[in-house]
Amino acid sequence: MKARSWKAAETRFARDVGRERKPCDGSRAGADFEDALFCYQLKVRRVLPAWLWTWLSGVQSTAAASDRIGVLVLKHPRQADAEALVVLSWRDWRDLHGNPTHAA
Repeated sequence: MKARSWKAAETRFARDVGRERKPCDGSRAGADFEDALFCYQLKVRRVLPAWLWTWLSGVQSTAAASDRIGVLVLKHPRQADAEALVVLSWRDWRDLHGNPTHAA
């Protein structure tokens, strides 16, 4: 990945939900872009665990058979259920929450 490509990715993802990327000027406070309901932080990494993609793909296939959205929920043993992570594809998230015609 070329240098600074994370900036371009932040811009693309922000625009998918009708927002603009926040500049790196001290105003971000941990959020790369945000809207009325959500604060987003995008992490672009060369490697993510293969099992994550396998499990997400599996639940997506099952859900697609009945025109639903697949959601993967991850947690550690003995971790509070409320602290579990929810994973779904950006495509599904964008379809549910995107509004690219309404920029900030």
